[in-house]
Amino acid sequence: MIKPVDRMDRDGRVLAACGTPPISRKTTGNGVPLLKKGAINLYMNMPCPLKVVCKMVIGEFADLYNASHEVPIYSPMLLDGDSKGIEGELKAAMTEEELPEVLVASGLHTVLSKGFRERFIDSGIYTGITSDAALAAMPESYRKLVKEHNIGIFSTGFWSVVCDLSIETCVPYPRRWSDLVDPLYKDLLTVHGYNGKASIAALLLVLREQLGSSAVTELAGNIRNIWHFAEILKRIDSAEPRRTPFNLLPNAATVQMPSKKRAAILEFEDGPVLAPMLMFVKTSRMEECRPLVNFFHSNTMRHSLRRGDFHLADEFDWSQPFSFPSWDFLLKSDYETLTAELDVELKKGLRPDVFET
Repeated sequence: MIKPVDRMDRDGRVLAACGTPPISRKTTGNGVPLLKKGAINLYMNMPCPLKVVCKMVIGEFADLYNASHEVPIYSPMLLDGDSKGIEGELKAAMTEEELPEVLVASGLHTVLSKGFRERFIDSGIYTGITSDAALAAMPESYRKLVKEHNIGIFSTGFWSVVCDLSIETCVPYPRRWSDLVDPLYKDLLTVHGYNGKASIAALLLVLREQLGSSAVTELAGNIRNIWHFAEILKRIDSAEPRRTPFNLLPNAATVQMPSKKRAAILEFEDGPVLAPMLMFVKTSRMEECRPLVNFFHSNTMRHSLRRGDFHLADEFDWSQPFSFPSWDFLLKSDYETLTAELDVELKKGLRPDVFET
């Protein structure tokens, strides 16, 4: 089954700027400090399509807050700090003083890496923040996850397959994620990625858990292109000879597709792949961070996230089908090591020209 792609317009308003001077000795790759002493430090790892709007609304809130509070909010995101450098510093952190007070992660590679998780999440230095409204909406299995493993589920996004309707194909539409490993779909898939790497870790984890490690290499044999989402959106319904009928994209990117494109999202029996955004707050500074946490659950932030088809966890219908590796599978492993292994397995089956644009 297919449904029309939802779309939202984007505005071109100027981003709010944060005037906090760089005073920390540790800096990211472009010189922006990770932390500011004596501040409520916020680090937020946002999907690319959400960075503009989130930077704007968080910057506006920080400016207002800082004008009336002695302890300011500081975030390298508001100064365009280098996220790769920040992630490296977070993974290397050994003490609470090296951490931001509030950490919001759209990627799991840092927060679920074995060392970071053991030092700061399992130990209780960080408290996972899941709103009471979200807990009430969740099934018991997820409430148990949140309570027993200290995982804060802040919001949810998804990955789906976008069908390019301008391409005639004799193969049936895939109905489940596991169908994508069938050699029937050889050279018919394009997936989002950049810097020489595919960004489909959650799907690879789902396939590994359900079908075993060989499924990852089998999927790789069906991938024709690994392009950044912007390139994929541009080439859907175009004259590009290498475009494919099935394109795996985050919904945060899909909502940017121009309405004139002939494309639709495939509805899988096992639902879209979940992309959770997690939130953690230093337990020792919980009360100081409360205004910032409350802002993140405000209608302002709620509407901003919707611009990228992310939704606060209390808005998600947890009873609908969705795909995600089991948390037992995730938490018994070192996420960073496991995803590195999956990347190796994927590359074994990829075409040599898969990254060429």
